[in-house]
Amino acid sequence: MATVSILTGLTQNTIVPNADALRLLVLNLMPNRAVTERQLAAVFAQGQQDVALTFCLPNTHHINKHAAQIRQAYATFDQVEAQYFDGLIITGAPLDQLEFSQIDFWPEFRRILTWRKAHTKGALFICWGAYAAGELDGVFHGKQLSEKISGIYTTDGLTMPHSRYFTIPLDAVLRGNVLAGSQALGATLIEDARSNSWYLAGHLEYQTGTLRAEYYRDLHKDPQTPLPAHYFDRDLQPQNTWHDQATQVYTSWLHTLNARRQAHG
Repeated sequence: MATVSILTGLTQNTIVPNADALRLLVLNLMPNRAVTERQLAAVFAQGQQDVALTFCLPNTHHINKHAAQIRQAYATFDQVEAQYFDGLIITGAPLDQLEFSQIDFWPEFRRILTWRKAHTKGALFICWGAYAAGELDGVFHGKQLSEKISGIYTTDGLTMPHSRYFTIPLDAVLRGNVLAGSQALGATLIEDARSNSWYLAGHLEYQTGTLRAEYYRDLHKDPQTPLPAHYFDRDLQPQNTWHDQATQVYTSWLHTLNARRQAHG
């Protein structure tokens, strides 16, 4: 089991990182930030590589709830901009029904993507983070959807939760290696050597009950909300079929960071 040091964030701990720990900056854009912090920490704890997580936010992002508490716990990008990290993670966000130009922190987001080329050894983009970063990086052209993709789907052997209003059509991938995908779901995992980045369309970090909570939240707004596909059993109990692959994918990504660290010192 790996040691996970959480240096900033709502779940900050007192574990001091050892010298070999990979330092990761996480731009956490999910609405329930503490839950996302715990999810990512849990995935990394299942591996063998120690990590130190710094959770940050765009300085220009408007926070609707508990803003003072979150701002106190989180670093802003301005506060970490002069630092160097082994990797950058940008999470999903409930923004995929908006045009990029409508997002309050979009100019800062573009600046972060440029910054990471000189200040990190690689990046992992999740859901909306992948949708936005892949477009800016010129790796693919995503497509907005009017109906949500929600459920557990397997593409090329990769089983993963999905919760999104976009797709990455296979014929719209301009470069990089599509590690998983299908015509129906689009590309679900792309590795791009030019940008040292992985673009993950789903949410491997989700815990067993996360999609269930999202479903009941959406059901409260719209009684016609369909059940997440391939997720509940006959008794409407959620089934976690992606746990091992979450560990494998995140471990593989960390290995790429270690390889670049060793190659470049």
